[in-house]
This record gives sequence, C-alpha cells and structure tokens, in this order.
Amino acid sequence: MLPGTHIAPRPAPQPLPGKPGRREERRARRLPGLRRFLASREEVRSRLAEACALESRPPERFGFALDTAARLFQVTGFFYRSYFRVECHGIENLPSGPVLLVANHGSHSLSWDGAMIVTACLLEGGPPRLAHGMAEHRLMELPVLGAAARRIGAVDGTRSACTSLLHARATVLTFPEGVRALGKPFRERYRLGSFGHGFMHVALATRTPIVPVAVIGAEEEAPLIANPRWLARLLHTPTAPLTPTLFVPVPVKYRIYFGTPLRFGGPASPRLVARNVDGVRTALQGLIWQGVAARRHVFW
Repeated sequence: MLPGTHIAPRPAPQPLPGKPGRREERRARRLPGLRRFLASREEVRSRLAEACALESRPPERFGFALDTAARLFQVTGFFYRSYFRVECHGIENLPSGPVLLVANHGSHSLSWDGAMIVTACLLEGGPPRLAHGMAEHRLMELPVLGAAARRIGAVDGTRSACTSLLHARATVLTFPEGVRALGKPFRERYRLGSFGHGFMHVALATRTPIVPVAVIGAEEEAPLIANPRWLARLLHTPTAPLTPTLFVPVPVKYRIYFGTPLRFGGPASPRLVARNVDGVRTALQGLIWQGVAARRHVFW
C-alpha cells in the first residue's frame, strides 16, 4: 500500500443468525440469567461485526470465523467480567487506523493475558477492535488450541502476516519477549526480558504506531513450578510450564493499561532498530511498575 493511499473500510458483515425467538424470549423473562446471556450474545455479535468492518481486507483469510469467534468471545467475556474482573485503563489512547500493541507476557499455562487484551479491545474499545494476536507457529499447530486461536483472530507470528494485517488497517497484538517469558521464574515477575526486533522492523516498514500494553495479574494467575524440556519435546511445544493449578487459573484481579502511542520513523538500520526497541521496552516497563504500584491486592 503506497503512503497516502486511502482504503475505505469494508461494509459491515451481515448480522449473524441466532436472534432470540419467542420461546427464548419467554424463557428469558422467567430466568434472569438466560436474559443476561442472550443480551451478552447479541452485544458480542454486534461489536464483532463492527470491528471486522474496520479492516479493509477480510480477516477470514487467516482462518478467522465470525460465528465461532462470537461464541468464543462470550467465553472470554465471562472470564473478563466475572472471573478476572478486569479493570481497563487508557484504551481511549488507541489511535484510529492500524496499530501495533506491544505487551508483557505473564500467563504460563494458557495465554489468558492475551485473551484478556483482545477481549478488552472488543468490549471496551470505541470503536470495538478485533485484535489479532501473533502466536508461535508450534502453538498454532496444536489441534484444539491452535484451531480456536485462528477462529478468534490469532495468526502465525511472522513478519509477512503482521505486515498484511497492518496494511489492512487491523490491530495486531505482539509479545516481543516471545516464548522465553513462559519460562520466567516467579521471583522475576513483571521484569521484562530481552525483546525481539521483528515488531520494530514491521512498525517502521508500515509506519504504524506502537501502543505499550501492561498486564497486571497474569504473573500470579499461574506461578511457574517447573519447565521440563523433556515434556516440551514430548508435547511438541516450545515450552511446557508446570503450575500449581495446571490449566485452571487462580482468580486474581487483572488490570490492563494501554499506554501513549509511540511513533517511529527512519531507515531500519540495526542501530536505529535496537534504539527504538529499547525505547519501547523502557516505556512498557515503566507502565508495568506504575500498574503494580497502584494495585491494592492481587485479588481485589
């Protein structure tokens, strides 16, 4: 896409089938819980359709499925509102158009931190955003989790996929620490490791603003006990973190902070890229410490 070229947003997809019928409406009047469930279902579908319309190319080319995503976002919406009781700060900082979200990675067993960020973008964003998570290839190849991740909007973490999404005016979520963060011991919680440079190359090439995103709570949700290499080889995954709760996260309180957009320019020389990456890492680490200092307790 040439600089200055304007691409009109795609028209909004047709609403999904499944509007409550008369029988469901009668049941909903008698059962308040069902009424809230149906209202949540319609809200998710409406916001998801609006978010997809912001992108100039259909996200289905990467495996996204609107009806499946609507059901999965209902599940993540429950965890967002009722289980982790997420507080979202600064989401109004998201600029219009394409944006690259750079976040710390604290979840060990399952990527609950990533799920809560993309759910915040959908439910709290104005307008709602479909945030595409960049995932490690081996994780995306897992039969159940990988398929679900693709249906909800995640893609393989390659530069070409990220560039394609940003050219289509999408929102992309990346964890520059990579899978190394999954093996971080509990004593080093909220201390960022080294960053990969791929995200900065893409940001410079596409002239996309970067928004740091600090997630507070994920480090305590499933503390790491061990990360045996033999188990990772057996499961064909990059890591195999063992936690006290296995796949069930501790119901800590999540806090998500969206920082001020950072804009970079110039040629992608090794020195400039390294300096810019250090700037993003410093900004994100500062946002993390602010969030940790502001919370009263891990659970409330």
